[in-house]
Amino acid sequence: MKRTPKEELHRRIRALQGRMESGDINGALIVQNADLFYFTGTVPQGYLFIPSSGEPLFFVRRNADRIKDESELDNIIPVGGLRELPGLLAEHGYSQIRRLGMELDVLPVHLYLRYLDIIKPEEIVDVWPSIQAVRAVKSEYETGLMKEVARLSDFIIATCRNNLKEGLTEIELAATIEAQARTRGHQGYVRTRAFNQEVYWGHLISGPDAADLTFTDSTTGGHGLYNAFPQSSGWRPIRRQEPVISDLGAAMYGYCVDQTRTLSLGPLPDKLDDAYKVSLEIHYRLRKMIQPGVAVGDLFSEAQRMAESHHLGEHFLGYGNRRLGFCGHGVGLELDEYPVIAKGGKALLAPGMVIAIEPKFNFPGEGVVGVEDTFAITDKGSQRLTNASYVVDVTQG
Repeated sequence: MKRTPKEELHRRIRALQGRMESGDINGALIVQNADLFYFTGTVPQGYLFIPSSGEPLFFVRRNADRIKDESELDNIIPVGGLRELPGLLAEHGYSQIRRLGMELDVLPVHLYLRYLDIIKPEEIVDVWPSIQAVRAVKSEYETGLMKEVARLSDFIIATCRNNLKEGLTEIELAATIEAQARTRGHQGYVRTRAFNQEVYWGHLISGPDAADLTFTDSTTGGHGLYNAFPQSSGWRPIRRQEPVISDLGAAMYGYCVDQTRTLSLGPLPDKLDDAYKVSLEIHYRLRKMIQPGVAVGDLFSEAQRMAESHHLGEHFLGYGNRRLGFCGHGVGLELDEYPVIAKGGKALLAPGMVIAIEPKFNFPGEGVVGVEDTFAITDKGSQRLTNASYVVDVTQG
């Protein structure tokens, strides 16, 4: 079991406190699992109160003794429920909180109203933008963990390549990959932040089914097994000379890494093969552009310009009027972190950020081709974390 070091937790807490103080937020009450893990080193049933200055208070509803073994924080306080919080906060000098920060991007309205009624701050404000900005810049400790996750991602692609067979259904291939990845330490769940953006592990889809877009914000879709989860792997048998998209997220120690490869049993049709080569060309160009201080919108604009210069604009990141407005995103504890490599994006890349770049092309009735890698931004540029082969035809050996 990896315990997040105390100095790492304190660094994160201090970074958030600095942002809260400048934003006139008196304290934050953290309740979402990914954020709780980020600031405590574990996922409890409970609440974390971080004042704008001073030590955090970690209120645990269940298994407090276990949490003491899992978290390096000092003030771990058993609590029976939410109604006990005001008294416990008052005991520690927080009897009246003027502006309380909470994660309003994910907090249900009925819980928001309950916190407002019980804790009675003058105002509850959204602390997620501050948390998002802190989480976007990874420490050396975090980047080290993500390098391990990237090796698992490479293993996932290699497992897909080694088990790809004609007639095998998508779900059979996905199950084989998942079983082997789990025995290598995959945590079994890939977290996402945005409302209703459920992805499970990601997408493993073949042929024209991959081009059938679904409810998630992705260039790929798939039919899934049932309409209850109409995306990713389904019952379709894999055929020769058609693209198979392997875009299954790797996740260990709480962290995600994103990588996509296009595979095929035999050479792809010329049209798809040409588009795949363009995706690689865009990918290599963006890799050279990834530098501290570069605006994310400039990366997107260059990718779009290159796609259009090859007369593939209508198929870039979707098709027709169903194209996405981004070609990459931050990754970390969740798959959809800041910054988003989006059209018109003003955010500047900074050392410590970890982003995934994914130029892909969608051809309805034929399939999807493209590539995706995860990069850590450094002082001098970037470091590619994912390193699976770009060779498409698995029959080449």
